[in-house]
Amino acid sequence: MTGSFIIQEELIKPLKKSSVPGVLITQFVDDVPKGCSTPDFERKPVSLTLEEGKNATFKAVVKGVPTPDVKWTQAEGASTDPQHIPVSFHCVLLFKINKLTAKDSDLYRCFAVNEYGEASCSAGLRIIQGRIELKKTLEDSRKRLRKRAPAPKPKPLDKEAVWQLLLHADKRDYEKICIKYGIVDFRGMLKKLQELRKDTESEQGELIHSIKNFKHIEVTKDGKARFSLEMDLKSRKSKVYLLKDGEKLRYETSNEYGKHCLRQIGKKYVFIVNDVQQEDAGLYQVRVEDVPVFSTELDPDSIPVGFEQPLGNMSCPEGKDAIFTCILRTPCHDAVWLHKTNVLEASEKHQVSVSPDGLTHQLTIKNTVPSDNGMYTIDTGLSSSNAWLIVENGQGGSQDHSIDADGRHRFLGKDGLGRANRNESMAGGQFSAADLDGDTMTSDGNIFGLKGFGVLKGEPAELSCTVSKDGLIGTWFKDGLKLTSMEGVCFKKEGLVHKLIIDKVEDIHAGKYRFESGDIKTEASIFVEDPPQVDKVLLKNLTSVPTVAKAGQNVTIKIPFEGRLPIRAAWLKDKMELANDTRIRVDKTDTFTKLSIASSERKDAGDYKVRLKNDSGVLEINLKLMVFDKPQPPAGPIKVVESSANDITIQWKPPKDDGGKPVQSYVIERQQVGKDEWVTLGETPRSCTTFTTNKVEQDMSYYFRVRAVNAEGTSGALESEEVKAVSKATPGAPDPPEIVSASRDTITISWKAPQKSGSSRIVGYLVQKRKKGTMTWLPVNSVPILEMTNLKKGLQYEFRVAAVNAAGTGDASEPSKPVFARDSTKSLGQVQDLKVSSSDSSSITLTWKRPETNDGSDVKGYEVEVRSSNNLNWTKCNALPIETTTYTVKGLQAKEMYFLRVRALNDSGPGEAAELEALLGPAPPVVPPRLLIDDTVKSFLVIKAGNTIRVNIPFEGSPNPVVTWLKDGHPLPSQATINTKDGTTQLLIGAAEFTDSGTYTIELQNGLGKRETFSFQVQVTDIPQSPGPIQLQQNVPNTVTVTWEPSASEKWESNLYYTVLKRESQKGIWRVVGDLVYTNKFTFTHLIPGRDYYFRVVAKNNLGTSGSSETVQPWRIPKPKAEFHVKPQKYKGVNQNQPPRFLVPLKPHVVTTGSECHMSCAVGGHPPPKIRWYKDSRDLSNDPTYFCMNDFGVCSLVVLGVTKQDEGEYMVEATNESGRAFSKAFLTIKGNNNL
Repeated sequence: MTGSFIIQEELIKPLKKSSVPGVLITQFVDDVPKGCSTPDFERKPVSLTLEEGKNATFKAVVKGVPTPDVKWTQAEGASTDPQHIPVSFHCVLLFKINKLTAKDSDLYRCFAVNEYGEASCSAGLRIIQGRIELKKTLEDSRKRLRKRAPAPKPKPLDKEAVWQLLLHADKRDYEKICIKYGIVDFRGMLKKLQELRKDTESEQGELIHSIKNFKHIEVTKDGKARFSLEMDLKSRKSKVYLLKDGEKLRYETSNEYGKHCLRQIGKKYVFIVNDVQQEDAGLYQVRVEDVPVFSTELDPDSIPVGFEQPLGNMSCPEGKDAIFTCILRTPCHDAVWLHKTNVLEASEKHQVSVSPDGLTHQLTIKNTVPSDNGMYTIDTGLSSSNAWLIVENGQGGSQDHSIDADGRHRFLGKDGLGRANRNESMAGGQFSAADLDGDTMTSDGNIFGLKGFGVLKGEPAELSCTVSKDGLIGTWFKDGLKLTSMEGVCFKKEGLVHKLIIDKVEDIHAGKYRFESGDIKTEASIFVEDPPQVDKVLLKNLTSVPTVAKAGQNVTIKIPFEGRLPIRAAWLKDKMELANDTRIRVDKTDTFTKLSIASSERKDAGDYKVRLKNDSGVLEINLKLMVFDKPQPPAGPIKVVESSANDITIQWKPPKDDGGKPVQSYVIERQQVGKDEWVTLGETPRSCTTFTTNKVEQDMSYYFRVRAVNAEGTSGALESEEVKAVSKATPGAPDPPEIVSASRDTITISWKAPQKSGSSRIVGYLVQKRKKGTMTWLPVNSVPILEMTNLKKGLQYEFRVAAVNAAGTGDASEPSKPVFARDSTKSLGQVQDLKVSSSDSSSITLTWKRPETNDGSDVKGYEVEVRSSNNLNWTKCNALPIETTTYTVKGLQAKEMYFLRVRALNDSGPGEAAELEALLGPAPPVVPPRLLIDDTVKSFLVIKAGNTIRVNIPFEGSPNPVVTWLKDGHPLPSQATINTKDGTTQLLIGAAEFTDSGTYTIELQNGLGKRETFSFQVQVTDIPQSPGPIQLQQNVPNTVTVTWEPSASEKWESNLYYTVLKRESQKGIWRVVGDLVYTNKFTFTHLIPGRDYYFRVVAKNNLGTSGSSETVQPWRIPKPKAEFHVKPQKYKGVNQNQPPRFLVPLKPHVVTTGSECHMSCAVGGHPPPKIRWYKDSRDLSNDPTYFCMNDFGVCSLVVLGVTKQDEGEYMVEATNESGRAFSKAFLTIKGNNNL
């Protein structure tokens, strides 16, 4: 702790700053004599969280001259409990509390005092219940939470639905269902179920071959409810319905992220309810047509409480405060916070707050240090949310490493390990515990430690550490062995800096390095990464130059690669992995992968992705394949635009597929009906899709056909129907009729004569009417007259007209606008309170109020007109009636006087106009468009699928610039919306999908040609899906190879890896045996014969962990049994007895606490000697903690879960009738030694 003080009286004691955070030093004198010092803590006691009944020990190390006296106190007073035992020796202080009870939970303070000052610090002790009691507490919390948030009452169900529920329920649930729905006659219920089952099977037999494997609804931890069944339908056309409480639900089949969705795998139907809420509780039923086939119930108590706003990952500079906040959907006042697996209590370090309504929870971590790194979790009893905290040191946080080749591909290594070269600082400042992967000890700040890192194979690397005193001699170790010389490694000392430099990293350089100087040491590891790599020249050619082929040709793309084996290669097209079929084949060896396509087609063209993956990373290569072919036939049908006795005009549409190359022209041919010969009439350019020919004879019939031509050839032909060359005698179609007036009995319409009257003059018109919204046209007149009657009051009509001449009736016009048959209403008066609400140099905004109407006339809208002071003609501003009472007139000139008027509209037409005049101000100064990009605008966004993409970008410019958004250089998809207002433009996508990933660009441009752009990337991802089934194989004795089907998420997730766990019994603890596995295979070697092993595999990415895939049956290696064979001596031969001798002696071992130790040797002799093991001269034969084996002279001793007590000298003794021999070795246990 630090502080500043103003000394006003002699009684105020000055404070000193301690080198250990959290220590307060008070100096009693102004000047401390030379050679003396005030007390200080070299190590302060650490806060503890222990179970009740355990023993607690606080440990501290003090210094000071003269040696300070030490005392311990509790926050409530001095510690007088006989169970509290302070122990001191030299400068190490111990404070023991035996048999912890709840009253021992308190804040303990330690004081070190001498004649020159006092040092004090504190440590907390929290007593928690055992695991069983903690589990009961969480269960009680769940019950209390359910009481606080009662589920809504389910809708009443009809009796038929209840019987269907009983029909498919487990017999053990009959009683619960009967009690819930008031069925008291249990025997009658069983009898009715038998009858109902027979009737249901009869109805289902008409639609379904078989139905089985019902799985009732279950709610997963991620908030999804699932139920399934296997069903074989007789007809694919049969419709499957999903109902909830008797009401039909719409479900998705292609989108698994909708509210209700169906995933069908063969005959298995899996129904999923996403984001389950309390209102989703109820009875769900599956029906085929009208026949119920399965019913299940979602209980409200099984629905977990969700988070309105879950915890989010965050990074925080060291020394600053970190704040986690989450918002619940249901109140909770007793949530539990955890750091990793440790329960957090409210303290000076961790401040916990809850809003009065119990919905908002906040955890504040004061003065963060590297030890605060890790995952933080809030557990409400029914659900939990977690997030990571990364404490950044002075140099900033960790940096992801990526390799870009022409912007076309990326390398994503595990954990984002970066390259290390000589220009990068490996230890530029004081290290933190989070940066080390071994033990690091310092004394008085004498050393700045090493940092572990990953480096690509073949790159240079450098380890360095800084000491605070010159002249210190250091020694380097690798994997516990002293380094004097090593190929490719050199040692340097530059002042206070000691360096280990590797010119070119190889696999042999991977390991743990340690630097020691006297009593101080620091450790770090080097991880050698060898990800898949492809020759740079080949890679550039593949990514920059498309592969081109002609249709029908064979396509072969071969990509050689290097990297650590095994390497998994996958080819993807449209985000789907390619599988072998009759035309497409994917080959893969240890050195290359190859795609072969036989007889390529146009559908093979597109973007391909090659994904190479091993345990060091992923390399993705984007390729483009172009397949050229002749175009498809033009799109039909061929229309006859004009036909006469002298010429015929036809029209067609361009082909849907131009074959990959643009259409150059169209070839038109003609065939006379009754003849076989086709005559070429001519060609048209690609921009012209009409053709007129005069090579026809009157009253003759013809066929026409059109072909498209590109650089690859000529398409197939599009043929027309029979066309007759005859002049049209009937008139053309008039223009649509216009409504002149309307009343309840009469509607007056008018129209213009058709442009073409046909072969004779027009003698009249036929008028047709229809009611609005119908499709049937009814004649108004049967003879060509110019009047109509028989209208029904209040109906809305549409009219069309056809002209009639001597040759017949011509084509009908387009329909008129709809009109009501009713008396016209009185025209409206002026709008009220018309005024200018705002204006600028180019627009005026008007507001007004509705006109007064006393006769009940309804206002249908408004129209606005404008004219300038030097123009007498009014210009209409709106094409459609304005429904609101405000309007902005845009596109006006600065410093110009304008007249504006507004009129209300109803069925009678425009009302009386209200006018005003307005003068526009001068134009504002021109400001070039500029995007105001700050720290809130990110250049790379990672969005979980289904979440909202919302990006706000501020800008400035005058006049207002035109804002354009693009995705990957193309217009935005339809689901994206843009809102631009008040100098901010917003991109909004309601529910992100994987296809929304890409590069988004915003462009500003004004009328002066100034442009500015900004681009950012969006990656849509999701928590991976579970891996497939697990298979176990023993390829090597005493090992097991675990293989599994890859997670379906590999198709869209590039940074996905797997974690393998094992346990040794059905109730054992799962332990991680393999992490960051980028393949679908893992070999576990530390197997002990005679034990059962279970394995579990989960998929992981940056967002979280998938569900697990587990083995059902245990894996066991049989324990060999010794067999004895006695053969009678047939003859007396030469004495072959030999005394025992050790062919391979025991070797010393150094292992870490908690791991397994395997000691072995080889023994010879005749007859086979008897083996006995000793530790420190103690016989181990009958000790169950040691496992001894003798396989044909190879003797092994296995020590399980070694502890410090297992350290010592081990001896193996071999005896037979000819003699005795022994071999000795020492076992050293390495652990985290405390000072």
